[in-house]
Amino acid sequence: MKKILIVNPFGVGDVLFSTPVIAALKKEFPDSFIAYLCNSQVEQVLQNHPAINLLLFFSRGDFKALRKQSLLKYFMALIKAINQLRNLSFDFVVDVSMVTQYSFILRLIGVKKIYGFDYKGRGNFLTDKVPFNGFENKHVVEYYGDLLKKIGIKHFEKKLEFYLNENDIAWAERFLEKHIEKDAGLLVGISAFGGKSWGDEAVNKQWPLARFAGLIKEIIKRYNAVVLLLGAKDDQYKAQEICEIVKDEKLVNAAGKTSMGELGALIKKCKLYIGNDSGPLHIACALGVKTVSIFGPVDEKVYGPVGTPENNRVVCADLSCRPCYKNFTKQKCEKFNCLLEINEKDVLKSIEGVICKLTL
Repeated sequence: MKKILIVNPFGVGDVLFSTPVIAALKKEFPDSFIAYLCNSQVEQVLQNHPAINLLLFFSRGDFKALRKQSLLKYFMALIKAINQLRNLSFDFVVDVSMVTQYSFILRLIGVKKIYGFDYKGRGNFLTDKVPFNGFENKHVVEYYGDLLKKIGIKHFEKKLEFYLNENDIAWAERFLEKHIEKDAGLLVGISAFGGKSWGDEAVNKQWPLARFAGLIKEIIKRYNAVVLLLGAKDDQYKAQEICEIVKDEKLVNAAGKTSMGELGALIKKCKLYIGNDSGPLHIACALGVKTVSIFGPVDEKVYGPVGTPENNRVVCADLSCRPCYKNFTKQKCEKFNCLLEINEKDVLKSIEGVICKLTL
């Protein structure tokens, strides 16, 4: 039995991009024990995955937060983590973190094979490296496929996975029964928020709220649809702002009322998901829900929805300056015309294409 560790300390979208790696490893090594090292905030993305035997929460962010609380607690947690990793005796590691600390500790405790990206000279402790200057020209998932070739895995399916549990599905059914009449119309999920991995700059990935409100009005009118407004707890204030603009009983506000699993279960019930470049978009793709997404400074060819273009339409402005987020660097921009030049008609055109396919 192979013991395998995957290291990915990033956000929801990045973790979902790695789910084809999990599937490929399990197919190649069906009797393997697979552990996944991630940050605690993405636990619900992976907790129901049938191929994952163990989740480990040893991200730098988690340790930094602990260090602010207490140096003693920080060092005790670090020692405990190192001992746990040593006792697990991994045969090899797939490290997509692109930082030195993880591979250094793993080599220190005796892991013989560590596969990863050599980015800016940070791959000194990797045993098998893929030269890497940043994600560009092709999707992140394809880069992960290149990394697996180092292990000898050639068959790699570009398909995201997000598993729901029975409790989340039952909760979503109860929520919809409570707030939406049966056969009320086409159910469309919309998240006007997202981009949490950008922190305070998340707004720079978000289409204006007023335009989302106008879009929601038109969707309800044109398609007799019920719109489910989705988001995290931090989005509740903005969600209420949209509700006050739209003022329609066919807009149901679920923002801040769900766990990540419950959010996924609601998205699964939708015929169409519409949103910004964000984690919920990739949850929708993983669940096989058709999507229309709005991309501003980020390259949709690298970080966009995974699936067929017919079922996952991307709306973006044709500007020479975009994408301006390249190689993990955000360019300074005060106007963000890449978002402001997208109007409601542009998004409705893409929605029309998807809905026409739904009704065929």
